Amino acid sequence: MSKQRKLPLYVQIKNKLVNNIKEGVWQPGEAIPSESQLIEQYNVSRTTIRQAIQDLVQKDVLETRRGAPTRVKEEPQVDKGNPGIIHKEIGTNMEVKVLRFEKLKEHYYAKYQLDLEEDEEVYVLERLRIADSKPIAYQQLYLPIPIGEVVKGVASDVFDIFPVLGQHNIHHSNIQEMVSGSNATQYVADLLGIIPGEALTDIERTTVGIDDKPIEYSRTKYIPNAFMYRMEIGK
Repeated sequence: MSKQRKLPLYVQIKNKLVNNIKEGVWQPGEAIPSESQLIEQYNVSRTTIRQAIQDLVQKDVLETRRGAPTRVKEEPQVDKGNPGIIHKEIGTNMEVKVLRFEKLKEHYYAKYQLDLEEDEEVYVLERLRIADSKPIAYQQLYLPIPIGEVVKGVASDVFDIFPVLGQHNIHHSNIQEMVSGSNATQYVADLLGIIPGEALTDIERTTVGIDDKPIEYSRTKYIPNAFMYRMEIGK
């Protein structure tokens, strides 16, 4: 049984609507078909269509107004970080150095985080994050093959891949991050120019797209004094 069939029906319909937006069938600002037309097209109930549309409205992909057709937002899903969480790499001139970028079938935990099958390949992008000519972090990015193909040509040119993905109409709706500590291995210490065993700040992140499919899983190890992380909790 395919993963698509395991999804609730409204999620399957929502993904079909998202694909239409990604493929340019419906342009920003353009009205999508009416509920009745979508019911006929997908042979589902009105409740299912409304659930799918409402979910995309909440994700800032579609917009609805009383007495007007549902439209694709002029700027669908402006990518936002986690509300209440601020993290910043300390430095002025930021750059990256790619150590490797290749397809692999290993890394089963990363593929689990990306909701991929065990026999699927995944792109592994390993690079150093550099501030003011000094390495501040060692990063491993794991990307589904379609996402990796988008990033492949610019992996050494961009500090942040998400603006590039946005240019290809690939936007994120949710970011989950976990912060922990570790000690530098010999390999990582050599890359960062520190002593093996020194403390590092680890950021483990999973990024989910507007179709609820993971688009990136990453693990980044920072030299602690090169990174600031602040959380604000309130109403």
